[in-house]
Amino acid sequence: MEGTIRKIGIEGGVWALITDDGTQVELIDPPEGLKQNGARAEIEVDEERPVEVSIGMLGQAARIRSFRLLDD
Repeated sequence: MEGTIRKIGIEGGVWALITDDGTQVELIDPPEGLKQNGARAEIEVDEERPVEVSIGMLGQAARIRSFRLLDD
């Protein structure tokens, strides 16, 4: 999935991907290279380790399997 990385200032700050259709996906333990507020990225989520409860409670939450930053 593609979208924009955002640091959302709830509960001390959580990282999320805001997809192109407006869906918010809370990123659980995102890699340091992905923590770039405003960056465009494509992520692949780890489907084998689903997230049932998260700190930010933004809706959907996921662990990152892989990612790549996209050019603007």
